Amino acid sequence: MWLEEEGFKDKIKKWWGSLKFTGTSSYILDAKLRALKNILKMWNKEEFGLIETKKGDALRQVEFWDEKEKHAALNLEECEVRNEARESYKSWVMREEISWRQKSRELWLKEGDNNTRYFHRMANAHGRRNWLSKLKVDGCWHSEENNLKNSVVGAFQKLYSEEEGWRPSIDGLSFLELGSSEAEGLEIPFSEEEVFAALSDLGKDKAPGPDGFTMAFWLFCWDVVKVEIMGFFRDFYDRGRFVKSLNATFLVLVPKKGDAEDLKDFRPISLVGSLYKLLAKVLANKIKKVMGKVISEPQNAFVEGRQILDAVLIANEAVDSRLKSNQGGVMCKLDIEKAYDHVCWNFLLAVLKKMGFGERWIKWIEWCISTVRFFVLINGTPSGFFQSSRGLRQGDPLSPYLFVIAMEVFSCLLRRAISGGFLSGWSVRGQGGEGSLISHLLFADDTLVFCEESQD
Repeated sequence: MWLEEEGFKDKIKKWWGSLKFTGTSSYILDAKLRALKNILKMWNKEEFGLIETKKGDALRQVEFWDEKEKHAALNLEECEVRNEARESYKSWVMREEISWRQKSRELWLKEGDNNTRYFHRMANAHGRRNWLSKLKVDGCWHSEENNLKNSVVGAFQKLYSEEEGWRPSIDGLSFLELGSSEAEGLEIPFSEEEVFAALSDLGKDKAPGPDGFTMAFWLFCWDVVKVEIMGFFRDFYDRGRFVKSLNATFLVLVPKKGDAEDLKDFRPISLVGSLYKLLAKVLANKIKKVMGKVISEPQNAFVEGRQILDAVLIANEAVDSRLKSNQGGVMCKLDIEKAYDHVCWNFLLAVLKKMGFGERWIKWIEWCISTVRFFVLINGTPSGFFQSSRGLRQGDPLSPYLFVIAMEVFSCLLRRAISGGFLSGWSVRGQGGEGSLISHLLFADDTLVFCEESQD
């Protein structure tokens, strides 16, 4: 809504330029963001705090002059006043529609088609759907507000805490590795072009994180803020870190079904800060170019040139081949519970090193995943504030790629089980008569394992 306001960019330029701080580039950017957020809150209250009232005032002016015209012709000055009132009314109607569209999160419809009533209904429906009056956590019901919030925060704090204990080594496993030129290519300095391309590719109206800024805001104000943003990227390149406050995250509970009453029936989605999200998107754009170099063929998720349809066709061909040859077999579907949430950071970093990723890149990834601080959004209010010690966030652009890399270890173990005779896989003949062995297929955390039938 702000972006449609005439002169808004000039205001941002004035406010942004007036904010002076000293420190590292990431600290300065974080401090300016906090200060600008307070300025915008005050300005928003003054300009848009009474949209419905101002819309009604403009409409009454139009109706007044229309009624007067029924009895006597309006002079030129009066016609101009009425036209100004009409334009004012149209402007407030549009602002109201944009406001409700943003609240509704119905991004497939655009403003301008008089959808305000629909957006209003959807926003209220989402609010009712996401409102928690009672919830079952670890088998216990909670309805008192503070108890409910504390129990949810405690459950997620436990989920994202690494447990002490023995961890297997990956030293004996062999992986596909990056070449030195590919590893070095990941670590070239960030360019303005790639940062802007990543910004343009992010969802502009997606719900903001704790900083309150959408990607549409940064895109709109790019020419005003790009100096500080590129300073932030240069600082991260040189030091491998940024101020931890930029990695604060809202955890939003999204129900998996309509009548969700148990915490297990909710999917935690992370709303990350806008600047971290931009950084993660740039890093994701870098790593996706080399995923095919380190991820074996059984994995089809988040690898350029591969897609889920590949896995579906291969599985279908394998089953069809078995049916035609009248051979039995076992096909096992594995589902990993809370797969992203249980990823061990030290394990992931060890895999990256084993695959040939450079020291600087691994340092970047370590900082991105280990500096997370969570708030849990419950009934629209942030509750708790805790640090995690394991897990990847759903909502972080980097997470899908890092998870696929972690799952490559599982794929490697399945291959080793085949070579050691612990699993047999399926021998499948293609249309040309040539045979191939299929042992497993993976798409993110969905796994199919193929083996011969046996009573042993």
